[in-house]
Amino acid sequence: MIVEPIITVYIANRNYGKYLENAFRSVLNQSFKSFEIIVIDDASNDNSKNLIKKFEVKNLCRAIYNKKTKGLIKSSNIAIKAAKGEFVIRLDADDYLDKNALTILYDEIKKDKNIALVYSDYFLVDEKKNILSLEKQMNRSKSRLDDKPVLAACCLIRKSSLFSVNLYDERFNRQDGYDLWYKLIQNYKLRHISLPLFYYRRHGNNLTKNQSRLYKTRTKILRKFSEKKNKVKNLHINCVIPVRGPNINKNCYSLEKINNKPLIFYSIDEALKINEFKKVILSTADLKLINLVKKKYKDKIFYHKRPKHLAEQNIDFKEAVINAINKFEKKTIDLIVIMTYENPLRRSFYISQAISNLIIHDSDSVIGTVTDIDNNYYKYSEKGLKLISNEKRHKLRLEKNLILKDVGAFTVYKYKSYLKSSNLKTTSIVLDENDSFIINNKKDLEILRELM
Repeated sequence: MIVEPIITVYIANRNYGKYLENAFRSVLNQSFKSFEIIVIDDASNDNSKNLIKKFEVKNLCRAIYNKKTKGLIKSSNIAIKAAKGEFVIRLDADDYLDKNALTILYDEIKKDKNIALVYSDYFLVDEKKNILSLEKQMNRSKSRLDDKPVLAACCLIRKSSLFSVNLYDERFNRQDGYDLWYKLIQNYKLRHISLPLFYYRRHGNNLTKNQSRLYKTRTKILRKFSEKKNKVKNLHINCVIPVRGPNINKNCYSLEKINNKPLIFYSIDEALKINEFKKVILSTADLKLINLVKKKYKDKIFYHKRPKHLAEQNIDFKEAVINAINKFEKKTIDLIVIMTYENPLRRSFYISQAISNLIIHDSDSVIGTVTDIDNNYYKYSEKGLKLISNEKRHKLRLEKNLILKDVGAFTVYKYKSYLKSSNLKTTSIVLDENDSFIINNKKDLEILRELM
């Protein structure tokens, strides 16, 4: 009698011939033996096919050859549909598994039929397999705060769960399991194993060359899920850009020019790209700033002539923001987005992501962050981002990918939460390095001029 394998490992390959055998051997050497290997080759033009055929001849794998490049998402769906195992795991051809990975992952997922996915920590390695770092992933087993999906590779997933959510959404090919993650967390349990069970190889070819397209795809995915919960288009969202202005504060650089364009224009331009905004409001006591912006944007935005007592250095701009909202709105708005001019490279789709994030996770606020280890401001907890005390920071070096720093680029609030602003459930959108760049002094201005 033929016994079907318990696990299907599918190796996704596109021109990774020089790494493929290492990935393959890491599966063959598993302590867990009830598995099959499917190698799906996405129209490689290197030596990959010859290597795969060598394994085929020995009946060590089944092979699927795409005649034309289909991309990771479509290739994954093809492999999953061909899988005979009750569980599936994707291994990218340039990565490899710990010898006990399948055993440990399987022992965890079989504990509960409602567990759809089990994931682990991992080692980041270079081309020569030198370990660069231990990468910890957030334990979401007890949490529904899932605004930072785990790395999609090397997760053990129950095949029936995959089919119940219609596999990967092929409309979003520029993503790495982002859509699938959100579908699974809404319906099933997840489990994290605090052990490094695979090796994620960093090299020139897998460093994302088109991050912008990837992030824009994530925006579309988040928008899809947020619309299921609450139509974004029906929400009343205002954006406020608070600026004291150089006439009020000599250290305000809002009118400094980069590529012959005042810094304040960069933020306004991005704000105007966001269709969800009902109003974009510039709040300042600086008449020179207002007149300059009016000359450029006319009635495209609203102008809040801030009372001088709300422009003083010792006054929190929150009072000015509320004053601006009250001037232009007679009814309570749903959400407010606060943008700063000091982050001129921050792109609009991050803010759209943040709005969707807030809706999906029913947060009070969403901040723009970067992964950070030297400053270590926030850590994920079951209830959202939690400020980390100084004395605990030295213990978190291995968790650097979970440590987040607020860069002040924007904050999205439920307006009612903004008014009370205490004990808020906060989530985040992680920005790339350029988008987080902040102007604090004239040296930063010079750096920005060089960057642009």
